[in-house]
Amino acid sequence: MSIQKHAISIVLINPPSLCVDDDRVEPPLGLLYIAAALLSKGYENTSLFDMTGCKTESEIAMKVRNSPDSHGYGIRCFCTNYQYVRRIISKIQSTNPDALTVLGGPNPTGIPQFTLEDSNTDIVITGEGEDSFVECIDRYCLSFIKSKGIIEGKTRLDLDAYPFPARHLLSIDSYSRRLMGYPVISLISSRGCKYKCIHCNSVVMGGGSKVRYRSTRNIMDEIESLRDKYQYFRFNDDHFTGNGNLHQLLTQIKSLNIIFRAFARIEDLAEKTCKLLKEAGCVHLTIGLESMNRDNLKVLGKTTQLDSIRNIAIAKSCGLILRASFMVGLPYDTESTVMQYFQTASRLAIDEFAVYPLIPYPGSKIWSSPEKYGYEITDKDFTRYVQMGQTRRSCYALKHKNFTSREVEKWKDTAESILEASGIKHMQVSTVAT
Repeated sequence: MSIQKHAISIVLINPPSLCVDDDRVEPPLGLLYIAAALLSKGYENTSLFDMTGCKTESEIAMKVRNSPDSHGYGIRCFCTNYQYVRRIISKIQSTNPDALTVLGGPNPTGIPQFTLEDSNTDIVITGEGEDSFVECIDRYCLSFIKSKGIIEGKTRLDLDAYPFPARHLLSIDSYSRRLMGYPVISLISSRGCKYKCIHCNSVVMGGGSKVRYRSTRNIMDEIESLRDKYQYFRFNDDHFTGNGNLHQLLTQIKSLNIIFRAFARIEDLAEKTCKLLKEAGCVHLTIGLESMNRDNLKVLGKTTQLDSIRNIAIAKSCGLILRASFMVGLPYDTESTVMQYFQTASRLAIDEFAVYPLIPYPGSKIWSSPEKYGYEITDKDFTRYVQMGQTRRSCYALKHKNFTSREVEKWKDTAESILEASGIKHMQVSTVAT
């Protein structure tokens, strides 16, 4: 038995998380891309059920109970919402056992076999999910017989071929992210990252593989489609400034009169680039400095960035606000080196900072081979793997042959104190980018 596409109900679910102060920061861009793919293939009855914004377990329980009935579900999964993902799947299977459940996102991609077996979902899709999810629904609609297994997501080389995210399915203003005090539209200009940093869980979503960039015209078309209502944007690319056509893109964006923020590598911030960024409307950049210790950077795979440290002053002279992220618990950290190198960092011309412990995210090299870098994972409950949770709480899941997790926690406090004492703002008190 088959059924017409327009009669098929598909619900995409964004699960909640209570480990952070606010889990309703921005719309789930990945799910909006999948929704757009479904709609473009004739699945008119596609909706998004966003469960974020809960403040208590009872609120979450109510939302789980109220999960809408549907023929098929696509559920986005991270480390920190996995426990709720399992509850959602259990509820669906108890009240709607014929429905198809599909999981995707960083955590299922990092540990697909575990996720498939432990969550009891029907299907796990790794990597990019738009085309593979549509194919799953197509197959299911032919017979309504559920398959079970792991599917490697199909990757489009031509990103322009994807329809724009289906933002009309939700209210942008209901999310908390702000830039200069105004609601922000998040978008991406590329997928993948050419770097293979051992700590980065983006590797499971295409890091280290061939980076694909959207055309300037395609990016402009998306911004122009939103420009009448929104002026403030955030490029979510892991490495926005790595685009080989960056200067052309910035020159074109300048004509749109928007304001935006992005993520950059310090090596990219030469004077011409910084000037073009500012002229195009960029007001805020986040850079991952991680450490001022060259030995640590060598382990991470970011050896050369200290050679470009003067670019921070260049970016500042061009009027860009800089946020730098750092890590503690790296292999060459000691009490004395943490003091030394964060005092050095405090003298840089950065405006804002974040300090995180090194966390072994599933799928990262630290997760798969901790002993190679001198580590032991002491807490494998990845649902606690939060970089910055409530009251700045972090997870300390590693110990090193040279130090304990308790020492790492102390070093984080030390690093934050040094940076704040120098007048640099913690990112949580930023008045520019939240």
